Amino acid sequence: MGTKQIRLSDPNQIKIRMKEFLGKKINIVLHDGNVFPGELSKLSESGITIINMRLKKLSIELNKISELYFDELV
Repeated sequence: MGTKQIRLSDPNQIKIRMKEFLGKKINIVLHDGNVFPGELSKLSESGITIINMRLKKLSIELNKISELYFDELV
C-alpha cells in the first residue's frame, strides 16, 4: 500500500473540501509560514478547530490558512 499527499492551496477549495477532512490528521500552513499538525475536529464559517499532538484544541481562522495538506493511503 502506498500514500498520496493531498495539498490544497486555493482558499475556495479549502472551504469547499474541508468537511471531507473532519476526524483526519492534517497539516495547516498559515500565511506567516507556521505549520500546525493535528486532527481536524470542528468547522465553522469563519474558522476551524484542530486537536494538536498534545491533545490541546487550537482554533484557526480560515482567512489565515495558506495551505492544507495530508497523506492518504491508496
